[in-house]
Amino acid sequence: MAYWRHGVLTCHSWRVSDAMTQVIEARQAFEDARTEASAMVARKRALLGLAMLQAREKGGESQASIARALGVVTEQVRRYEQAYRDWLRDHPGESLTA
Repeated sequence: MAYWRHGVLTCHSWRVSDAMTQVIEARQAFEDARTEASAMVARKRALLGLAMLQAREKGGESQASIARALGVVTEQVRRYEQAYRDWLRDHPGESLTA
């Protein structure tokens, strides 16, 4: 009996056709890709927040000037900066640029 990562039995256990097994395996691959893409977007969002914080600390930019340059509202700049802080909290010791 074969188990997937999340403890779900595969179709082989239930005598399901090979075609259905392929469907289930393709769906799992899709879900894995979705998870990887989400992690990549979160990392890039955090990197953007870091760049914004650095521009404000070292470059003397304000949240408003960054927002104007990017064509977004100031609240969005705050959210990106918060995404960076959240990433640091959720990934202690892990390099953001790795």
